[in-house]
Amino acid sequence: MLKKEYFIKQISSLLPIIILIFIVRFFIYEPFYIPSGSMIPTFLEGDFILVNKFIYGIKNPLNNKIIVKNKLPKRGDVVVFKYPKNTKINYIKRIIGLPGDIIVYNYKNKQITLYNRKYIKQNVFIYKKLKKSKFIQVFENKNKTSFINTSENSTEYSIFRKLRFFQYTEYINKLSHIIFFIPELESETSNIYKQKNIPLYTWIVPNKCYFVMGDNRDYSLDSRYWGFVHEKYLLGKAILIWLNIQKKSNSWLLKIRFNRIHKVN
Repeated sequence: MLKKEYFIKQISSLLPIIILIFIVRFFIYEPFYIPSGSMIPTFLEGDFILVNKFIYGIKNPLNNKIIVKNKLPKRGDVVVFKYPKNTKINYIKRIIGLPGDIIVYNYKNKQITLYNRKYIKQNVFIYKKLKKSKFIQVFENKNKTSFINTSENSTEYSIFRKLRFFQYTEYINKLSHIIFFIPELESETSNIYKQKNIPLYTWIVPNKCYFVMGDNRDYSLDSRYWGFVHEKYLLGKAILIWLNIQKKSNSWLLKIRFNRIHKVN
């Protein structure tokens, strides 16, 4: 009996800690891992990020309905959300369009133009500082692709073919960040998401929905291809990169980069 009582006492003492962890994990902050290069250069493969889940309100985890309202998402926020086509998968992209926005995308120079409901152009998106990037896309073989910063040591890669990225600084109102693209590549028109009675590469964002894109414009499966993110699928806003861990090619060793630690714009 003494052993049973001791066990119950220990569990009871840990219960508040378990409840606190549960509350933080489901309603306030949650860590996520970046597995792909769709948000390069903002996020690199291997980044660990912290997401503020409270910023857009507290949701019921069972049905995603908002219980407590907070701030509304802003144009330019980097958000984690449930992929609408498969809600078991989480995506991370940048919010480009808010409800009611008219988005027009130039598939040649990868730039965005925003219009309001009266089709009046809004000077929200500005592009400056066009130049070649230090990043390249490397094709190690016909099936394996990597994104490499040429200013770092990349001798461990066997390069089959490579493409150089170009970059703009994209300004969304007062927010600025770098976007990557490859001039030689153009979107496959057949894969572009098209709304009924709306021209191709133009989208009108529905109520309670958002249009999202990756900063790596030519290598991001985003709203251009599958549509909009409903507010119920938003999990939170990325606020911090707190670590980067990468597995070295052909080795079990891990490379830890503490210099990746910084706040997210």
